[in-house]
Amino acid sequence: MTNPRHWSLAKKRLVFAALISSSLLADGGMTWGATLVVTQAMQWNISVDHSSTSLNYGILLQGFGGIFAVPLIEAYGRLPVWFWSQVITMFMVLGATLSTSWSVFTTFRSLQGLFGTVPQVVGLPIIYDMYEPEDWPRMINIWGTTFLVGPFIGPALAGYILDGSHNKWDISFAALTALYGFSTLLIILFGYETYHAKRLAFPHSFRSRVYSLFGIGNTKLPKCATLATESKTLLRLIFRPPLLLPGIATMINFCWPIGITTTVDTFLHSPPYLFNTVQASSMRFAGVIGALSGYVFGYFFNDWIYNHHLRHHHPDTAHQKDPENARSENDSEHSGSIRLSSSWRAEYRLHGVWFPIACLALGLVVYGLTLNFAKHWIGLAFGWIMVNLGMIATTVAITAYALEKFPSHSTSVSAIINMWRTCGGFSVAYFQDEWIKRNGVGVVFGIQAAVVVAGLFVTIVPIMVLARRK
Repeated sequence: MTNPRHWSLAKKRLVFAALISSSLLADGGMTWGATLVVTQAMQWNISVDHSSTSLNYGILLQGFGGIFAVPLIEAYGRLPVWFWSQVITMFMVLGATLSTSWSVFTTFRSLQGLFGTVPQVVGLPIIYDMYEPEDWPRMINIWGTTFLVGPFIGPALAGYILDGSHNKWDISFAALTALYGFSTLLIILFGYETYHAKRLAFPHSFRSRVYSLFGIGNTKLPKCATLATESKTLLRLIFRPPLLLPGIATMINFCWPIGITTTVDTFLHSPPYLFNTVQASSMRFAGVIGALSGYVFGYFFNDWIYNHHLRHHHPDTAHQKDPENARSENDSEHSGSIRLSSSWRAEYRLHGVWFPIACLALGLVVYGLTLNFAKHWIGLAFGWIMVNLGMIATTVAITAYALEKFPSHSTSVSAIINMWRTCGGFSVAYFQDEWIKRNGVGVVFGIQAAVVVAGLFVTIVPIMVLARRK
């Protein structure tokens, strides 16, 4: 079996395209119903607040689903867990489409979250397997932006379909089922197992291709022992400060943007804005613009920070490459070593959070003040853009740091960050509405901005201080 790092560029791009399609649906599919809750509430004779909680359980189970997937990914390979979770999720969405009551619908949506989160976990080990260490930040930036932009594109598309189908929410979910079917087809056509070990060698044939989808021959690891070992490793890593503190930072930074995503329709449909369905759905593209802005920042910053380090510490080698050395190191098994400057530290990636955190905090203030004083909706859009820029860019920086810090545990690292992220997104729905009613939007979003800044000094700064001392 050829080392995935030696695959042709075309093959890598096709595998990555299949990964992108399923990653986009992970959060995008989970928040798909955010613009449909009013219609569903009217159909099932429940309150809008109660109807909107159908998203909460699925968001929570996304975190647990990622954790459960880690031992399976390591024992059976990336492809079978990725493929079968996508198939199961497709049928869960189909079940939600055919549901005739809120409780049945919520059950299928919860299971959608449990199984549908796998692309958000398997993406990092696939990137680790296929690309060189110097390419990791760039590919993480693309992959991370894709699944993080989903929560804004998904509800917008769902709202457009709802309006075009004359308020038939099941038509919108039927379209989501079709998207999952298309994504599953891409995995069948272009997905390949990326786990590599020199001792593995089986012919490239249709039979081996089918076997790989069922986890046969992907690894030669003892299954039960691997499941037990990876579970223990996962639990140990969760509580290690170099991952625990960035994880808490991720939870804080995700909590408030997701709060905006789940409540923005309530504000837009109320005075003074009185948006219709299409207008409210279109407003979500402010979130998309913010996410893409975060991608652009991460793209340039991750290249700049490493090149800046080389210029200051290794001026003679900053622009040199050694292809022969690169080839020899590529031929080695994935031992977890990374081919970066000897003076480079993973913690340097965390310098990528300073500017985004400032944008996130300032965006929350702008958003809150606009609502508090009933100003023009442009203020909401501008604040939301800044918030999402901060959310995406900080996540990319933290994920790149975590992969370089623990390169041999890429699957566990991805699942842990995903768990913290979904914990923040799940929790905010249970307290933000009452908090706003009690204290007002201006106070609430001001406090949220203060929490974001305080979280930076409590979580990220200690990591960098400890790294400097070492």
